[in-house]
Amino acid sequence: MEAFLNILEIVGCVLFVIFFLGFCVFIHELGHFLTAKLCGLHVNAFSLGFKKAWGRKIGGVDYRIGWLPFGGYVDIPQIDSTEVPHTAEGKELPPAKPIHRLLSAFAGPFFNILFGLALGCVVWYMGVPQDSPKMREITVASIEEAGPEFKAGLRKGDKIFKLNDKTFFCTWKEFVFKTILTIGEVELDVNRNGKNMEISYVPKQNPNAPEAMKFEKMPWPYFQAKIPIKMFPLKDSPAALAGMKDGDVIVSINDRRIENYDEFFGMINYSNGKNLNIIVDRDGENVKLAPVKPVLHKKAMEMVKDIYLIGVFFVPEALPLKVFMTVSNAPAVLAGVKAGDVIEKVNGEKIADFKAFQDIIKPLKDTPFIMQVKRGDKTLDIKLAAVQRQIYEIGVSLMILDHPTPWQQFTNVIDMSYKSLRGLGVFFMNKAGATRQKSAIKPRNLSGPIGLATTLYRSVKTGSIRFGLYFVVLVSFALAIFNLLPLPVLDGGHMTLALIEIIVRKPLHEGIIKALTFIFIFLLISLMIYVTYFDVLRNMPKTWQTKLDPGQTVKKPVIEKKDVKETPVKTD
Repeated sequence: MEAFLNILEIVGCVLFVIFFLGFCVFIHELGHFLTAKLCGLHVNAFSLGFKKAWGRKIGGVDYRIGWLPFGGYVDIPQIDSTEVPHTAEGKELPPAKPIHRLLSAFAGPFFNILFGLALGCVVWYMGVPQDSPKMREITVASIEEAGPEFKAGLRKGDKIFKLNDKTFFCTWKEFVFKTILTIGEVELDVNRNGKNMEISYVPKQNPNAPEAMKFEKMPWPYFQAKIPIKMFPLKDSPAALAGMKDGDVIVSINDRRIENYDEFFGMINYSNGKNLNIIVDRDGENVKLAPVKPVLHKKAMEMVKDIYLIGVFFVPEALPLKVFMTVSNAPAVLAGVKAGDVIEKVNGEKIADFKAFQDIIKPLKDTPFIMQVKRGDKTLDIKLAAVQRQIYEIGVSLMILDHPTPWQQFTNVIDMSYKSLRGLGVFFMNKAGATRQKSAIKPRNLSGPIGLATTLYRSVKTGSIRFGLYFVVLVSFALAIFNLLPLPVLDGGHMTLALIEIIVRKPLHEGIIKALTFIFIFLLISLMIYVTYFDVLRNMPKTWQTKLDPGQTVKKPVIEKKDVKETPVKTD
């Protein structure tokens, strides 16, 4: 039954992608079609997709569906100002007025904007899930000494209140992407113990970045922010009965300060159902709740019944394997494992990396084993046994919803598009030796139809319908902005040529238009092949990615000091 439901979920996500991406193309071409008809222009064909698979002629227009669902087109011969227009049957047509060509070309992107604004109203009402609350200042929770931020002077506990000389109100992920899109040095205004100071650094690739960012070869911060964990208790849940209210921020559980989501879930899941003493921040004041008794999450337990853990967090990418943090009441801490311990062997077998550790622990289940750890200059043998993973809950939702207006959604896409194009321009100028400034944005970071479809699928599959609809809005706006670029073969190119003809009262020389069109068709096809290659590569196993993109591995920076503070991402 579960497998059948999984198949239904996959089919549903695929249909969602096909429908909405197809509708973005349809609405774009519908704009061209309706405006051309309104202006009295002749339309040969209206096609969704390429390579005709089905067609029907109605009123002189051949309506088609193509085998290749990568876009679509409306064949309006009078828009081309370089040749004498003809119908599909070869009948000569009069040339269209420049204003009619301009309006017909503009209508496609305009309809995408209208569709984006309309669907954006739905998103505005439903809300968009966020990775963190929006913050006006960001506190540094941990920082790696090997990174450029530490070398520039940033320290744990610093409060960042300005980025590039501007205040901000954004989520942690939005803050990160603002740093990535910065040209040259990132400038931070921070407050440390009541004193303000400025810190400047050039972002660098981080070997401990999320896999997606490592693939894109984009810089990722070498520090982590302290993320407020806001609670939204469900009706009659253990948390609600204990007095928790919407918007409460977790301060501590059983006198242990909670700095991140891993610690929060770790404390609950290793509680064994015993009462938890929770303190929350409510409007700036610490409030102690009545004891909260976690209950088993029955549905989630079905999914993790074969998973056994010892209750530690490991330093990401660290070799040898190093314990970053232990969880109260977990087997590791009860057996004597401490933060900073280096795992050397399990039952006499040498541990090379995190995967090797998992491969040994998994088949043992709850059978006791000997773990050899190095603590400072000492080597210790610690006996312990893993326990079956337990998933408890206290009945809270951690989902934070943002409700951006349709206009905010539109302006956000314009801002991101501008900064991305600016970054690409600086990248090419730097390669040509025209500037010393550097940009993290490269052509490989662009996405084509495959990349958009994959991202939309994942947005719905692993996220929610809310996030999927929000991404569709972004795609519709981005499609409009891309097509408005004043380049031949794009709608913006047709608009530019028509506008020039209106101003100078005669068309550009036919030879110039044909030459520019040929050049940009070649460049556009080359770009599509290039971005499609990376779209496919993104979805391949890491071993294939490394083979086909050898420069992907990021070398670890030289660490000048010991005891680098790193952020946990792997758990056991």
